[in-house]
Amino acid sequence: MTDRRAEQPRPAGRKRTRPARQTRPAESRRRQSWSGWGEGEVAEKDRVGVFLDDVTYTFADVSVLSIPILSVLLMAEASEWFGLKAFALVAWLTMVGGAALIRGGWVTPLATDAPGWVAMTPWLIALRLGYYNGTLALAAYGGRALGSAWSPLAGTAFAFLVGALSVAVFPRVAESFYDVVAA
Repeated sequence: MTDRRAEQPRPAGRKRTRPARQTRPAESRRRQSWSGWGEGEVAEKDRVGVFLDDVTYTFADVSVLSIPILSVLLMAEASEWFGLKAFALVAWLTMVGGAALIRGGWVTPLATDAPGWVAMTPWLIALRLGYYNGTLALAAYGGRALGSAWSPLAGTAFAFLVGALSVAVFPRVAESFYDVVAA
């Protein structure tokens, strides 16, 4: 299947549009701020401010759409140092941190040449719902299985790897998915 957008000539000086990606935050230090009085403004932020803004954004992105699996894990079993909740927490925080690094442009996602995180569209929200919950379930239950079979550190490393790889390839997965559903 060919990409119809790639076949169309672009005017000189214009980049190829990527409707499934937010490339602007990765290329700029300008972020939306809110004063608390119902007024928003765009402000230039330093590197720390940009990173904190991106962590806040990606925390909301990952956390809100992961509520189904997080509530299942919350009720699954008693808290243990190396149990389901611990492995899910490792993957969850890794996903948030990795997504913030990608959104800010500090890290380029795997299998794609464009910087930036995934856009918010209805189709991509549906993809996120399944993807994030599946990733956290794999990290939690897979981490517990590895922790029981070998060592708790192996389970923790597995949860970390699952979280890191899932956000590293998610922009590519989202672009491919969007190309299929938007065609």
